[in-house]
Amino acid sequence: MRRKIAAGSVYARGQIFWLKYYVPGRKQPVRESAETTDKKEAERLLRQRMAKAYRGAEYSEKTERVVVNQLFDLILEDYRLLNRATTYDIEMRINKHLRPYFGNSRAGDVTSASIRKYTTDRVAVAQPATVNKELSYLRRAFRLGLQNEPPLVERVPYIRMLRVDNAREGIIEHETYRAIRDSLPSYARIAFVISYHTGSRKGEIGKIRLDKIDLKRSRIDLPGRTTKNGKPRYLPIYGDMAAELSMAISLADPGCPFLVQKDGARVEDWEKSWATACSLAGADDALFHDLRRTALTNMIEAGFSEKEAMEISGHLTRAVFDRYHIVSERRLKQLSERMEAHMREKDAALGTIIGHRDYERKQ
Repeated sequence: MRRKIAAGSVYARGQIFWLKYYVPGRKQPVRESAETTDKKEAERLLRQRMAKAYRGAEYSEKTERVVVNQLFDLILEDYRLLNRATTYDIEMRINKHLRPYFGNSRAGDVTSASIRKYTTDRVAVAQPATVNKELSYLRRAFRLGLQNEPPLVERVPYIRMLRVDNAREGIIEHETYRAIRDSLPSYARIAFVISYHTGSRKGEIGKIRLDKIDLKRSRIDLPGRTTKNGKPRYLPIYGDMAAELSMAISLADPGCPFLVQKDGARVEDWEKSWATACSLAGADDALFHDLRRTALTNMIEAGFSEKEAMEISGHLTRAVFDRYHIVSERRLKQLSERMEAHMREKDAALGTIIGHRDYERKQ
């Protein structure tokens, strides 16, 4: 069955899809193979061919010269313009993974097949959620290219996201926390301590300035421009945070305004130090992001309300909070015991009522 798209259609010959469309000035339709077994990809190719036919050769030649690196530059420029807190992380991911694979390719040559190949290669070494993030950056880059005036691309390729199971359920036990902490260099150590206690994101911790730390009031101020959601908040200082912060401040170079620093320069990433410390602590599968779940679990167990925990960790929606919060075995046992006692009270009360009724009937 043929599916019409404006003045063109897609149809199958065996397993391969073909295109049929009309070009202004020609009575006979153009027929060509889409060279794909993916119907959606064939439909996108049809739209591309029709765009070239109706917009003119000059426009097509301009878009054909655009390479994907230009689109990546667009997305980074957009994030910097919006002053997004995640700009550094996105730039790192694009430069490390996406540019080497797609960067020098012409935008028109990026197809669902080449994207599937990238997805297959990446998922062999990275988590599906990580690959989905990278794919979302690629899609965003193409969309910005299409929105550009004049457009830099004629289409946004179809990108299939990976199915992601429930978020990681790992937490870092306190004994493991101490082992990792004591194996980290000073700049990564203070970042680790803050995240363990408050659940703050890596990007937010990297932006903490020394003048925003108030040890007397036991708080760290996070201005809105430094948080992922753009809303200001503060982090309470408790546990061993005060001692660790005092040590980090005393070691800080006064010429650098940031807390997380090394040799007088701001440090925004500590992946290698983290991996080494985790290996020494026997926690090779631990992720820095596990600290968000760990902090939330500890806060709830300590008696914080969910609203208070969300305010500290920076969660805006209950749905995201639920994805990270874990009821520990100890907490679950306590809840079970509390419910069991509650049910016993109900049974006892019901037994008293039935006893009274039996007595009244005998009278």
